[in-house]
Amino acid sequence: MSKKSLILLLLLIVVIAAVSKKSRSRQSSEWHGLTESEARSKLDAKLPGKIPAEKRSAISDKVVGKMRERGVIVDDAGEAADQTDPVGDDATAS
Repeated sequence: MSKKSLILLLLLIVVIAAVSKKSRSRQSSEWHGLTESEARSKLDAKLPGKIPAEKRSAISDKVVGKMRERGVIVDDAGEAADQTDPVGDDATAS
């Protein structure tokens, strides 16, 4: 191979890697910050209808569990806890 073809091949590999990285980033940001129920409904919409309901539920449980471990999604209960008023805690400390 000549130098010119090697440079073109290297350039092609770099472009493919950049496009792949951007695509993965876009997909992960699409799921980041969703609540658990939002993630489950989005997963349910993406899974084919041919899968039985019990298997869909098992798949959703596993995927949502991994997403929670990685910090991609938040718990539905955590969302309600964030909305509590911290003033009540300070009043008891006085």
